[in-house]
Amino acid sequence: MFDLKLIIKSIVEHQQAVIGPLAIEQANKVPGIKVDDGVDLKVNVTGDNTSKILDELVKKYEVLFGQASVEVCKDAIKEIKSKVDIDKLPQILQ
Repeated sequence: MFDLKLIIKSIVEHQQAVIGPLAIEQANKVPGIKVDDGVDLKVNVTGDNTSKILDELVKKYEVLFGQASVEVCKDAIKEIKSKVDIDKLPQILQ
């Protein structure tokens, strides 16, 4: 099972805990991702290249805050591990 929306939501929520609203702003700069903030984050994804979308999302955060942001993304993945096919993740998240 590979729920891209769940993975993106988890990553954005973890980043949001560290960097606040900037997490959503950066996620929305990734082609194929639209995150709406509200009571609960809503994630919409267009496109089917899941690895590329996740790679670009993580790299957006990495550009701003370095390897620490990548580690936050990896932690987000670990929390939902049972719902993630590790082989489908980009190298940066493995």
